[in-house]
Formats: sequence, structure tokens, C-alpha cells
Amino acid sequence: MGGGGEVVVSVKQDVRVEPHEAWIKERIPDVSDPGGELQYIVKSETPFNVYFFTDRAQFKQYDAYIKGREPDETPPGNPKFSQTAVQPKGSDIYQASTDNGGARESLDEPGPYFFAVDHSNYRMETRVDDYDDPLKAFVDLTVIRSKLPF
Repeated sequence: MGGGGEVVVSVKQDVRVEPHEAWIKERIPDVSDPGGELQYIVKSETPFNVYFFTDRAQFKQYDAYIKGREPDETPPGNPKFSQTAVQPKGSDIYQASTDNGGARESLDEPGPYFFAVDHSNYRMETRVDDYDDPLKAFVDLTVIRSKLPF
């Protein structure tokens, strides 16, 4: 893929996430037919996780956890796009992104989709204590619907 397409979601903004909460972009349209692409980069001075859900039932489990309820399970989100932020060598900034530093990646699974910048103890992947400061992050997220060739 790469190149053209219709941008259906474009977010470029600073976000603030309180401990044990998440910044969530919901209702991202289904771009699986004829195919779509996702690209994102999230950066912060604080460790965080990104979860991308391509299944509404799994997202509901995550949402229940974030709202303080006990979900039946804690699904990891789509493994291709969900990840724990890492610090590139020599950097003091944590970053999570699609491959190759935020390049477009094929998104062929049916939606709707849910994108979360997580600052909680969900799945115990990044520990957050009650006294932790809010997460301040920059989110650059784009979802593209491919156009069929004529």
C-alpha cells in the first residue's frame, strides 16, 4: 500500500492522562473493505502502553478496567499494534509507534477500532502507583481508508 487513500482519522495533539486512566480514541471507522492503513507515534517522558483494539468485546473488557470495574479478562489488544513504550538508546523520551518509526501499516481486520494511550496497571505491563504524576504525551494518529484502483 502506501501513498493515497482517504484519511478518516487524524489526531495530532498533546494529551494528559491521570494515573489509572487512559486517553481513548473511540469509534474509529472500519477501513477493512477495501483495506486501510494505520500509523501512529506517541511520545512521553513517562512510561506508558498503547492498546489498539479491533474487537468491540475486547475493548469493553479494557473499558471496564479503566472505569474501575473488574473485567472477566484483560485482553492485550491487537498484537500487531499494541505495545509498551520504549526508550530509544540515548533518549530520555519513551515512544510507541507503528513499525519503522511510525510508518503506515496495513489494517485489514474489520472494525470498529479503539486506540488507547494507557497510564494504568492494566495487564501489569507498566506499573502506575497512586502517587504517580499524570502522563503528558503527544499523540500523532492517522487511519487511512484505501481507495480502489480504477
